[in-house]
Amino acid sequence: MKNFLLFLSSIFLVTSCTINENVSVSEQGEIEYVQRIEIPQIAAMMGTLSDEDKIQFNQISNSEHNYLDFIMSLQSFGETKTTSEMEKYMLYKEELHAIDFIKFRLDLRDNFAFEIINRSKSTDDFNQKNTIIEEVFDQINLKENARVEAELAAETPKQRKKRLKKGEEIESIFGDNPLSGLSSMTYAYDGKTFKKNIDAVKYLKGASMDETFKTEEEKAMMNSMLKQMKFKTKYTFPRKIKSVNVQDAMLTADGKSFVVEYTLEQILNRPEITDFEVILED
Repeated sequence: MKNFLLFLSSIFLVTSCTINENVSVSEQGEIEYVQRIEIPQIAAMMGTLSDEDKIQFNQISNSEHNYLDFIMSLQSFGETKTTSEMEKYMLYKEELHAIDFIKFRLDLRDNFAFEIINRSKSTDDFNQKNTIIEEVFDQINLKENARVEAELAAETPKQRKKRLKKGEEIESIFGDNPLSGLSSMTYAYDGKTFKKNIDAVKYLKGASMDETFKTEEEKAMMNSMLKQMKFKTKYTFPRKIKSVNVQDAMLTADGKSFVVEYTLEQILNRPEITDFEVILED
């Protein structure tokens, strides 16, 4: 997941997916943020499961992991990583430990989906955690860039020739902040009014088409895919919503939630369209 577009393109090569952002706010201002990425076609490709597989998948689906453990748990479902590559992730075990408050879950029960979860005591707590995420990946990227440069400098001409012949590259295992979709947000809540604001620069960091795709054909293909990919947002509050300044927002029957849907193309072109202000009834 070196950057956002590269990650999406790898998914779209085999399937389409939907991102669901579900956020609950309690009367005390506690926040449960869950971003769920569903890839139903992968579930279909997995075929009929045995009873033994169902038991195993159910156990996996009920488990939450920290960032590093989640990367390791994905190995049995994605591209096999070499031992040396996993050792590179382990170099940043201490830094990644600082964001253990972010949880990840792979859901294999009725679908193929994974979730990013942030439970916070308040909007201030939520915002502080996002600051920590930014700082952690800034630190990791500095160290990782230095590691790559040192590895390239230590390489002999013979080793370089052999590596290039195999088509291998020495590159960073981390790109820009892979959690920027979450950490670029800030919330505010005073018991009556709830606000969400997104920092577009942080959100789009590492999501440049020019940096990710080399040809116009690749860019056109990705743009077409982004138009089809849905980003569904649902925010739920402890009381009925009096007003919400979101165009095309739909209220649920109990009046406590609003739902809005975008395409990913819309969000990548203008991340700030997801900003909003909700005023709750007394």
